[in-house]
Amino acid sequence: MAETRRWFCALLGVLGAGGQFAGPRPVTNLPCASPVKRAPVKFPRDLIFEDPGVAMYSGYVNVTPDDYLFYWMVEAQEGAPKDSPIIVWSNGGPGCSAMEGATTEIGPLLMFGVKGNSDAFSGKLSVNPFAWNREAHLLFVDQPRYVGFSCGTGPHVESSVEAGKDMVSFLVGWRQTFPEHAHRSFVFASESYGGHFVPAWTSAILDYNSGASEPLEIAGIHIGNGIVNRSIQDTVESFVEFQKMEGLIPLWAHPRTMDEARFLMHQTLKYKPNQYDYRIRSLDCCGCYGYNYAPWSEWLLLDEVTRALNVCGDAGKKAFAGCAGGCITSPSIDRFDRNDKFDYSGALARALELGIPVTLTYGMQDLSCDYHGGYSMASSLEWSGAKAFAAAPLQDLLVEGSLNGKTKTAGGLTWIQVQGSGHMIPANNPAAAYSGISAILRRWRNALPQQKFSVFSAETPLAGASSFMLVTLTSLLVVFVVLCAGAAGARRLSSESWSSSTEHFSHTETRALIS
Repeated sequence: MAETRRWFCALLGVLGAGGQFAGPRPVTNLPCASPVKRAPVKFPRDLIFEDPGVAMYSGYVNVTPDDYLFYWMVEAQEGAPKDSPIIVWSNGGPGCSAMEGATTEIGPLLMFGVKGNSDAFSGKLSVNPFAWNREAHLLFVDQPRYVGFSCGTGPHVESSVEAGKDMVSFLVGWRQTFPEHAHRSFVFASESYGGHFVPAWTSAILDYNSGASEPLEIAGIHIGNGIVNRSIQDTVESFVEFQKMEGLIPLWAHPRTMDEARFLMHQTLKYKPNQYDYRIRSLDCCGCYGYNYAPWSEWLLLDEVTRALNVCGDAGKKAFAGCAGGCITSPSIDRFDRNDKFDYSGALARALELGIPVTLTYGMQDLSCDYHGGYSMASSLEWSGAKAFAAAPLQDLLVEGSLNGKTKTAGGLTWIQVQGSGHMIPANNPAAAYSGISAILRRWRNALPQQKFSVFSAETPLAGASSFMLVTLTSLLVVFVVLCAGAAGARRLSSESWSSSTEHFSHTETRALIS
């Protein structure tokens, strides 16, 4: 099933959550010459419109004698709680640089204005009114090894489990470099393949803490549009349920319908479908990534930028890998596809049982890691609050009085589905995304693990989200299921299996997301 789906995704020019690629791979395992451990980050005035007004640092931390992970640390804004935690952020992929999240999603300086990805990039960064350092410190980490500006000469890691061990080494070393922050707890945040990374980090740190004299305290977990359990989320059922097209199933057994589906495939390709946000087109219908990005990776490799970020000489620049040129180019993809586990939901359940709050947010316009599959995964978590979570009703997600989706909370688990957003919620709906991380920070601040956050509020006006839709979803669905499941597979799927999880998502809600 997984291989069939990957073949189909390659045909349409879109990525699965595990990641596919096109184009040459960069040379990444290069030595770091005298890497900086800690140095201030100060961008020249010609690179930014306005100084963010907070202290920033960057550098490298050893995870082995020969391998270094790059970080960019942003201190909390004035007025943040005194002992606020540190949000550790890494992008997904596997193999996307955290610098993407720093400069296009949650960092203090963005390549776009407050309207998001529709704005053209001028070459200068703008202050982000929804930066996640409003209430906490931010720590962007390029991981696993050799992603982004991370460099070294040792072996590549092969799985999220191995990446979790490196994260333990990184945080222990980073805390030694920043002793003034050694008392702080950590919130782990990521998106997409971060649904594998974050649970793996959590398990590795919990194992480390069991024998550590100075444990690494975990204050919370935040995952956006994450692929946590492939056996539930990465299925034909999940995609068809997402499209609400149960009525087509009996027709796929007919040869004439198969011929029509092939015709529809060619028609659909003309619309250049974008798997990360079905409302927009990709520039290239067979391109490998989907989002029409500003040249953020090219900007990061400018000499004045690498100097400001204290990148490790030419080796660090040549080693830059991760979503470069619109494609996920890191060698991590091949290794993780072969060796990583399918299911990390057990690690999330373990965290919940230990009282660590978990927030799962899903953009409702994402075809890659859709919210129906995400909800099925969340509902399948085996923990003591599972029945309470199943019984909890979905409530309106309000941001500054405007309906932005649905949410529910039971025990330490919070579910948020955000309308008007695709795969990268902070880029599409920054106010709603900030509400999600703010829920975890409020839990930490109030020390009330059972507190419910069914309605959130942001302090800054919501940025507008475009609502146009350029993909014929019916055509895409027919082609997808026919090619992935085949006629025989379609006959085996009963209508009951398609409708088993629909009770939480009404057709009214589905219509609202494209209105």
